[in-house]
Amino acid sequence: MKKILFSLLMLFGMFSFSSSAQCGDDILKQALKEMGDSQYIRDFSVELIKDKKDTKTGYVRFSVVLNSKTQYKFNVVNGPANPQQVVMQLFDGDALKASNLYKGKMYSEFEWVCGKTGVYNIRFSFKGGEEGCAKSVLALVKQF
Repeated sequence: MKKILFSLLMLFGMFSFSSSAQCGDDILKQALKEMGDSQYIRDFSVELIKDKKDTKTGYVRFSVVLNSKTQYKFNVVNGPANPQQVVMQLFDGDALKASNLYKGKMYSEFEWVCGKTGVYNIRFSFKGGEEGCAKSVLALVKQF
């Protein structure tokens, strides 16, 4: 009985490691490195799994409080197995304020100056509802 229980625990441990290996600490370290001299505020872990029944693009959303007269930097690092790059969008309610997808070109970061203090939403998605993972960092560049 003990051998069976031990075997199941080992199998579970190997499965857990392999499922998160593509988007682990190395990707977060890269995102932190790319924030440069900016002051770290928060990081985000993005893991999307494609639902075969869903033809719409899946997304994950995070809420953040941003202060007026402050310049922020948002950067993202994609997982190595991603079929597509992750799209990162900043919303104030339903209004799109900034994105790393601009005129059809993908960027790994964008900077934005907040005009009013409030709760904003950061949305991450993959085109076509593809699955993948990414790590993102929100950083403070400067206050005016």
